Amino acid sequence: MSDINYFVLTVADCEAGYRNTMVGHVKTLAQELLDGAGAVRVRVGVVATGDNPGAVLLVQAYETIDGFERAMDVYAKSAAYADFVASGKVQIRLRNLVKTHPVPFQSKTSDDGKYIVLTRVSSSDPLLDNMAKLAKVFEDAGACTLAYGTVITGSNVGNRLLGVTYPSMSAIESAYDTLASNADYQALLEDVDINMRHIVRLA
Repeated sequence: MSDINYFVLTVADCEAGYRNTMVGHVKTLAQELLDGAGAVRVRVGVVATGDNPGAVLLVQAYETIDGFERAMDVYAKSAAYADFVASGKVQIRLRNLVKTHPVPFQSKTSDDGKYIVLTRVSSSDPLLDNMAKLAKVFEDAGACTLAYGTVITGSNVGNRLLGVTYPSMSAIESAYDTLASNADYQALLEDVDINMRHIVRLA
């Protein structure tokens, strides 16, 4: 698999009665991005917690930033994208570009992730040493994948974003139970401001 150096995260609010239709459209768009924009990976999910539950999340992963340019070309040609934009029932809340940082993590060979936990922190330090220490906690808890980077466009520019996929809610619980007694994590909390943590149910 190609290296992932950039993520594009798009969050859209939609009316509750339209959500299933919206998810179907976005899953179609996801396949178009894999086929036409060269996306390495695409995820679709529904935000389950936080200040905008029910919002639809689209996560795209690319080897180079040119992938985002190709993605915009795909949007322009996509009937699925045109349908949900024209519905009047959807509003794009944000679209952020994230530059990834290398963090050692042994991803599962068969990724059966059902949830993503997105955590955003404000820190002038990229926290690479901290993340290298903490990645093993997520790995041991059964996390499927881990990605970490810095928000470079959109809202919250300069914030650090951690995205971890899990096979179950119990795996999430295991990770955060361990972190609660982890000295490295507790020390980190004294130096950073966690300004967002969302659980997303993958579709």
